[in-house]
Amino acid sequence: MEIQTFIMPLVILGIALIIALAINVIIKILMKRAEKTNTKIDDIILHSIGKPIYILVIVSGIYFAAQQTPYLADIIYKYDEGYKYRHFILTIFITSMVANLAKKIIKEYGYNIAARTKGNMDDRLVALADMSVTYIVWFIGIIIALSGLGYEITPLITGMGIAGLAIALAAQNLLSNVFGGVTITIDQLYKVGERVEMGGVYGDVYEIMPRYTKIKTLNNMIITIPNAKVINEQIINYSVPDTTVRVKIPVGVAYGTDPKKLDEILLEIVNKSSLVLKDPKPSVRFIEYAASSQNFELIVWVKHYDDRNPIIDLVFREVFLRFKEEGIEIPFNQMDVHIKKD
Repeated sequence: MEIQTFIMPLVILGIALIIALAINVIIKILMKRAEKTNTKIDDIILHSIGKPIYILVIVSGIYFAAQQTPYLADIIYKYDEGYKYRHFILTIFITSMVANLAKKIIKEYGYNIAARTKGNMDDRLVALADMSVTYIVWFIGIIIALSGLGYEITPLITGMGIAGLAIALAAQNLLSNVFGGVTITIDQLYKVGERVEMGGVYGDVYEIMPRYTKIKTLNNMIITIPNAKVINEQIINYSVPDTTVRVKIPVGVAYGTDPKKLDEILLEIVNKSSLVLKDPKPSVRFIEYAASSQNFELIVWVKHYDDRNPIIDLVFREVFLRFKEEGIEIPFNQMDVHIKKD
């Protein structure tokens, strides 16, 4: 008699295990067929529900087997009046499936849709949704599950709010970086591939993540800058509104040099270069009388910010040769001491 009381629970467990294995096989067969279809939604659904259903069947088998077991059945009927714990378990598994489904839909469809658009904002919003959707779904699911058990939700939400505030204070740097990433997205401060200068870092935007921005310098090095620091720094974007940029080139000559002659030489040098734009026209202006030199500034516009260093290099090289031909002295810091005899 004692052995017979455990036959039914064992039979239930065996049936549950067989059903779980059968579901696992069926899901795998369906997944192979889904791979041949044009849409991905069937793959996403099968990947999302396969494992939770498999576990749910086994857990259900254990639950119903316990109901047929002496002593355990009395405990279940005593504490699970109205089957509230059964509803709790079912809600948790449904929450798990919904969370997996939402995350996979964002990964499969969200990023692809965002990649086909011109703007960068949707890419950042999809990344933010990918990071937060699981927590949101689980939060709602746990609230519903606990409500089904008879717990008062209002004190729980209040307590979670206080706990959330404590976590927010503890993770202040993390949250400030995330909100900094949102600010960069909404304000469109820069995009991937644009040439920027921020916090003493000069280079191209390599990657924009929710917490940080990666800059690829001209030395082919990747520098990671927290987004919280980015929004508090002065940002120079060389790609907006277009790629043209003004270049200022300092030129110093010795006292006694004819400014008009200097203007002719400098403008002749830059007007021969294909890098320099004709509109706006290049210009030369007198800056100051320095201690050892007359200082001028050659101002030119180039087509692209990548032409900035090449045009500076060209001007300096040509200036050296032309000044040597014209007998114009390039000054250096010096001090003349005159001794007067009485």
